[in-house]
Amino acid sequence: MDTTFATLVLVDISGSTPLYKAVGEAEAQRLLQLELDRLRRVLAAHGGVQVGQKGDDVLSYFLDANSALKAAMDLIKGSSETPLSVHVGVHCGPIVLTEKGVYGEAVNITARLATAANPGEACLSDGVVDMLQGNLRQALKPIGRLNLKGLTEQFMVHSLQKPAMAPNTHTRLPLSYGRTKDHWKPRERLTLLLSHADRSWRCHENDELAIGRSSDCDVVLSQPWVSRLHAVLGIKDGKLILTDRSTSGTYLKPEAGREIQLKRESVMLADSGLISPALPIAESDICLQFELLGRPQVPQNVA
Repeated sequence: MDTTFATLVLVDISGSTPLYKAVGEAEAQRLLQLELDRLRRVLAAHGGVQVGQKGDDVLSYFLDANSALKAAMDLIKGSSETPLSVHVGVHCGPIVLTEKGVYGEAVNITARLATAANPGEACLSDGVVDMLQGNLRQALKPIGRLNLKGLTEQFMVHSLQKPAMAPNTHTRLPLSYGRTKDHWKPRERLTLLLSHADRSWRCHENDELAIGRSSDCDVVLSQPWVSRLHAVLGIKDGKLILTDRSTSGTYLKPEAGREIQLKRESVMLADSGLISPALPIAESDICLQFELLGRPQVPQNVA
């Protein structure tokens, strides 16, 4: 079997599951097909060769890294025909092409980078960036070294976002995610209380609060060092989960524990503590205090 060195681009549609609930199966399938057709057109227009599709993602390879980046730029712009966003992974390495598909470690790494990317963002590995022209590199922002799921090696990752990203940078179709204090009504289940200064936010089990600079977030923080979508905090199956989605990281300090930093990672939390976007807690003036209400006991092995 022949081995080819190539730049891989995996693009995945964000928010397809809530789309079915929001608009119904027939309309959701129509919108998803429109978006998949657009993705294929964009990739082909920049010289990409499609080598696979699984569900809502499309995998292509390029022989030129600069063309791959230009394709990623067009992919994350989105379409006026649908409300959907995409997240993209871009990586380079040797691949094996067969009649049944494409194989190699580079394929797995590309998929992990796509998972790490936010809606409306592409995550690129250092190897791809090294092959780019200087003017294209200027469009990227380094995230740092990330621990990608299933991989023992840390990867230096760079972020590509829209040059003039609109406030609504991710698909938020369900209307039951975050609740402000004024809209909250008590229910007989777990409740997350998040507070800062004189403001507070609440959500219930299997809901979440998006934290960031975008006006589309539940918890809007205007500081320039806060990412548009910085982190997501929510309750899933009785567990309090914090997920960092930023370029600068999120600091976490449980009530009885040491401070840690997350970068594009998720962690299960104890029932109370502090969260600081981008800055260590001792240096931050926007520490968010979290508390989980209604739990009979604290779970073991949590941060």
